[in-house]
Amino acid sequence: MRKDLPDLVAELLGNLGPTVVQAMTGVRDRSVPTRWARPDGPTPRKLSQQQVRLGFRVWLMLRDAEGPQVAAAWMIGANPRLGEDTPITAIREMRSADVVGAAQAFIDDTAAA
Repeated sequence: MRKDLPDLVAELLGNLGPTVVQAMTGVRDRSVPTRWARPDGPTPRKLSQQQVRLGFRVWLMLRDAEGPQVAAAWMIGANPRLGEDTPITAIREMRSADVVGAAQAFIDDTAAA
C-alpha cells in the first residue's frame, strides 16, 4: 500500500519532530512540514516530496529493524559511512544510494566502514 504524502509527513513529524523534517527538506520555516501533513495543506515542491519519500523510506527501514528510538537517534547522528554527515543531511542532498546503504549496513551490523 502506498501512503499519501501528508501521511508520510505526519508520521515523520510524529517520530522525528518538525525541526528534523525541516532540516531534511531544507525549508526555512519549521511550520511548513506541519502544513504539508494536513490533507488540505499545500503541496510541497517536487524536491521536497522526493526528500520526504526518501526520509520515510530510510525511517521505515530502521524503525522496523531497530525500533523508533534507535531509528530517530540514527537519523540525526554523524555517520562515518556518510563522511560524518548526518543521514538527515544526506537525505536533504538526495544522496539516496549513500543513505540507504548506510541504513542497511547499520541494520546488518556492518556499520563500521
